[in-house]
Amino acid sequence: MTNKYAKQYRRLLEQEHTLPYKLLLNGQEFASTLYTKLGKITGIVVWNQADDPATKEEAQQIVSMLQKYTFYFDYLGKRDKVLRERDSLVAEKIEQTQLILNNNQIYGEKMQPVVDELSLTLEVYKQQQRKLDIYQEDIALLNEKIKEQGKILEEDWESAEDLSVAFMIASYAQSIYLEATREHRRKLVKWYHENQRELNSEDRKALSKLVNLLSDTNAGLVFDQIISLIPLLENGLLLDHDESLTKRAQEFNKEYEAHCHFYKPNAEKFNALIRN
Repeated sequence: MTNKYAKQYRRLLEQEHTLPYKLLLNGQEFASTLYTKLGKITGIVVWNQADDPATKEEAQQIVSMLQKYTFYFDYLGKRDKVLRERDSLVAEKIEQTQLILNNNQIYGEKMQPVVDELSLTLEVYKQQQRKLDIYQEDIALLNEKIKEQGKILEEDWESAEDLSVAFMIASYAQSIYLEATREHRRKLVKWYHENQRELNSEDRKALSKLVNLLSDTNAGLVFDQIISLIPLLENGLLLDHDESLTKRAQEFNKEYEAHCHFYKPNAEKFNALIRN
């Protein structure tokens, strides 16, 4: 879908791309053409139903709507770019190796609390990842629906907001548990290397698999990448990091849901790009 006038608004070395869906405003459908240079958006033109440039006011409202839809899944896009589905693969491997953490006869009084907290974290990670995989599939289906119908309907906005809230809530719970037990992983690895000779062959083999999975070059790397994205989850929110993990997650759920529902795009930043 390309507007016949789009090239007239293109500047030197820019590429143009008309979005495959339209937005509804005051009973009319509006198309949007993005101009990019070196991967960055450098301009936007909004077209009315007659394929003519919309008014400046109409263009500003449409661009604000585009920003809001992008906001819904901004974290998902950046997470997917960093992790490339390795988070799901790690969850499957955890399922296969975590049973050894339930053997409370081998770790000792000092190490047992560390093992218990790490075991809880891995369970939280696995459960939340299952939710994230489902939500991500639902988001993909929503985007495909929008593309096929060529427009974003009111029902799609509601679905997008609900999916954004659900995805972010699961991501945050997963992330803060991983952050809180980062050192627990390393303590378990150290304990294993120091005590492996005292374990029977079956326990040693099982724990070896888990330790290898949690290493900094395997699941540990994925966990640290997820932790590094926490600022994106907390952006625009005021949260008390001194609260317990349960209360911190509950606070995030409440804060993000309100933030998402009442989100207002940065008009000043994107209105400067409008060429209508």
